Amino acid sequence: MLGTLIKIGTGVLNAVYSIMKIAPVKNRIVFLSRQSNKPSYDIRALDEWFQKQGFETVVLCKEMGHGPAAYAGYMLHMLKQMRCMATSKMVILDTYCIAACLLRHRDELIIAQMWHALGSLKKFSLSILDQAGGRSSGTANIMHMHEQYDIIFTSSEASRSAFAEAFGYDEEALTVMSLPRVDAILDQQRDEKNKEKIRDAYPGIAEGGRKVLLYAPTFRKGKDISEDVRRLIDTVDYSRYDLIVKLHPLDAALIEGGQAIVDRKFSTMDMLSICDVVITDYSAVTYEAALKGRPLVFYAFDIGEYIAGRDFYLDYNSEMPGPVVTSAADVMKVIDAEDWQPDRVRQFAEKYIEKREHCTEEMGQYLLDRINDWRSL
Repeated sequence: MLGTLIKIGTGVLNAVYSIMKIAPVKNRIVFLSRQSNKPSYDIRALDEWFQKQGFETVVLCKEMGHGPAAYAGYMLHMLKQMRCMATSKMVILDTYCIAACLLRHRDELIIAQMWHALGSLKKFSLSILDQAGGRSSGTANIMHMHEQYDIIFTSSEASRSAFAEAFGYDEEALTVMSLPRVDAILDQQRDEKNKEKIRDAYPGIAEGGRKVLLYAPTFRKGKDISEDVRRLIDTVDYSRYDLIVKLHPLDAALIEGGQAIVDRKFSTMDMLSICDVVITDYSAVTYEAALKGRPLVFYAFDIGEYIAGRDFYLDYNSEMPGPVVTSAADVMKVIDAEDWQPDRVRQFAEKYIEKREHCTEEMGQYLLDRINDWRSL
């Protein structure tokens, strides 16, 4: 029944889209994302770069949500996406986008996928079909998940095979190129500005020699991790440490911070500017923190369950660039001991993030060259 409804809906959307495609193509780039209601740093950086090259740009970011009202709202949003795609030269995505993969586009429309994670840690997309954290293979086929991409970026050769599997393409179809955010992560002036903003928002943070701990867990679909987060909050010695809790934007867990800071004002990437230690689990923030050279501790309280339900592209226990523990008490023991391995962190970052300079310009120019190559045909 669901498959029949999707096929009927697809036919209707393509009929509407065919009318939209009658209008002439503009010198325009459109960015689409379901990752957040706000554009990521990567989208903002490329948006600014293309505007400087004389392009019109449109940014459409909207989470899908759940329930009939949310789905109806997203359908209206899809009409906006379709109207822009119908008359644009390129679509740039950082997530799976229904309209980009499902509809019949103009031959000259270029679709680029710059997935929102720097590396390939936990399995995602087509790699986890019919598993607890993924879609059904039937739905993926009907929805043409990750089809029609002309360009797919990955940040290293080490991640090439994982991204190819996740999107269903040959490895040769992927291009190694770091995301624009790498420029920001390594920008020391940006760090200082971020620290100032964070201190203004949270007066007293990092005072008196206290170290700042950043806890950034991954999003677990359909699972409430409030108790596990609470255990960590309650274990921290706040005379020695400040704890910032950064839940995933899609995580609906309600956490009372107490002495901890449960932040919704800044991005996790921004918080890397002020933190001394990063506590995470299976989140791709691992790559950003390693690139930053931050000590890492992995609070993997549900590691067995996670491996059984989703698993990883790499050997988690042996390759993570820091101690892997399963209790909040052990997290703090590791941090108190300060037994860090900076060489291991550096090697991890070098393996999974190959390019470190001018990443926004390099990616932008690569995309522009593809547009110009199409024009010359």
